[in-house]
Amino acid sequence: MMNSTKAGPVIGVVCCKKSLEGYGIQSVNEFYLHAIKQFGANPVLFPSGSTAEEIKQLIGLVDGVLLTGSHSNVAPARYGAEHDEPKKDEGRDALSFALIDTCIKENVPILGICRGFQEMNVALGGSLHPKVHEVEGFNDHRESPLNDMVIKYSPAHPVNISDNGTFADWLAPLDNIEVNSLHGQGVNQLAPGLTVEAVAPDGLIEAFSLQAHPFFIGVQWHPEWQATENHFSRILFDQFMISASKRRSLHDGN
Repeated sequence: MMNSTKAGPVIGVVCCKKSLEGYGIQSVNEFYLHAIKQFGANPVLFPSGSTAEEIKQLIGLVDGVLLTGSHSNVAPARYGAEHDEPKKDEGRDALSFALIDTCIKENVPILGICRGFQEMNVALGGSLHPKVHEVEGFNDHRESPLNDMVIKYSPAHPVNISDNGTFADWLAPLDNIEVNSLHGQGVNQLAPGLTVEAVAPDGLIEAFSLQAHPFFIGVQWHPEWQATENHFSRILFDQFMISASKRRSLHDGN
């Protein structure tokens, strides 16, 4: 983990819009915030439904962006599908897609987790399986129905690390790792330009990167869960913070 007397990087974290007792609220699972702080950075929240102009201002305040997981799903129209999706958050879609575009154009480090991973793929022209468990040949990747966080976030299956990718460099000589699994949707068509970094035993893409970018990485699993206790999660967040710190140094003129 990063440990420095200097102020850590600032990471923008996307929020989701939910309803609580009739009130519209902005929410983010605190696991993400804890992980960011554990690795020496400071999280700030980006509200679902932010306008393009607001996003331009927000991106100038941060050194990296985290696209979180969510109980909502990407609107099917975003990837050319027409099926019904009751769990939409189109304000979150608008926020995340604008952030992805801006992060690519301005070389801002960005990490996508679960829904965030799926948003990255769709934003760059890929598509999703709306229900992976109903697609022939794929396993059920949804979480345990038991209301126990330890069980829900326990390792569920291995992923095979692709040769010659970023993860292979980080993990050598390991060629697979165990990951948790809490998703119903998954990558169908991979977006042009993305490099596959990890694949589940059933062939489902579990991680990718954009090699031309300083740090553009998405993972389908949840590395934020007990991040300091997992070998790969420590590497992933360390590398994210290193990249964000470099951007901060440029801003500071160091």
